Amino acid sequence: MTPFLNFIEQLSLAVWVGAIVFFTLFTAPVLFQRLNEEDATRIIRILFPRYYLLGTVCSFLVAGVQLARGFLWFWGGMIGLAAAMFLLLGALNLYARQVLAPAINRARDAGPAEKKRFSALHLRSVAINAFTLIACVAYLIWMAGRGY
Repeated sequence: MTPFLNFIEQLSLAVWVGAIVFFTLFTAPVLFQRLNEEDATRIIRILFPRYYLLGTVCSFLVAGVQLARGFLWFWGGMIGLAAAMFLLLGALNLYARQVLAPAINRARDAGPAEKKRFSALHLRSVAINAFTLIACVAYLIWMAGRGY
């Protein structure tokens, strides 16, 4: 059971961190550099729900691994903290998908009158992504040190 749990944990984190880095540093900037704003926005609106769904699924898988370890073996060490952290990250991704992204879209569609609101909401999404990336990378560093 341990190798399977380790595999699920590592695969979920690799896919999730890879998606964050690729989308944030490559996909979104290239779309807005190479396409007109209307086309880039249309594509981003298609990608964002899937992007946040991927984050939600990966976070809940990692949280599930932690919960399984706790129930199967022990609740010591980082198990409880990691489970809570990944449940929080999953909730943040779900919020970003279900609430924040639609609010950003509405603010952008409202035009110049809602530019300030759009900027504030966009900053919130950037903060969620940055927090998620930092938390995942910190956890990966801890995983490398734990030895399994």
